[in-house]
Amino acid sequence: MTNEYNPDGKEIRFIDSHYKDLFHIPDGSCVQIHYPDETVVKPCTFIDEYHTQIGYNVFHICQFAEIMECNGASYMPEPEIMGDEAAWKVGKDRILAVQTCEDGYDYTLLDENYNEIDGGQVDNPELSIIEVRQDILESFGLERRELRAMFYEDVMEQMFENGRLAVDAPEKRESVMEKLMQTGEKAAPSSHSHKPKEPER
Repeated sequence: MTNEYNPDGKEIRFIDSHYKDLFHIPDGSCVQIHYPDETVVKPCTFIDEYHTQIGYNVFHICQFAEIMECNGASYMPEPEIMGDEAAWKVGKDRILAVQTCEDGYDYTLLDENYNEIDGGQVDNPELSIIEVRQDILESFGLERRELRAMFYEDVMEQMFENGRLAVDAPEKRESVMEKLMQTGEKAAPSSHSHKPKEPER
């Protein structure tokens, strides 16, 4: 399959531990792995007919199948995203949210605390959300990190809440200073002189 991300038409072969063919994916696309406790998406790069880079590691295709079997995991091509928005945890400390807009896609890149790092627009409505995600991750050097799907609405809600708290924080600090100043005005200095207490003899 030849496309912008797979100009040579190379395909990555996935098998089970008995060498039975399961599926093929284009070079540069992702595999979705279902572990017993979570689901992750990992980018894949064609090495040769029997080896592929999955995330940061290179595997023999049978070795990968055996590791997945030992971990009780199943794997499949990453499904196409049909909705207008999506979000992912990118590695351990980044979050990416993407939404369609009139001219293409809006995106927001956040840190693990939902603070905005970067945001912008991709002016190409012909791309899929997955292709846009790949372009954005590559531009930030994050293309090899594993991904975990998140709820777009939850990500945006937390980001806006962080923004609201950041705006409110200076007002709260100012309010505390005003109270301290008011307290100082009420506690006027006494007109009586104060002599230090003489030490006991």
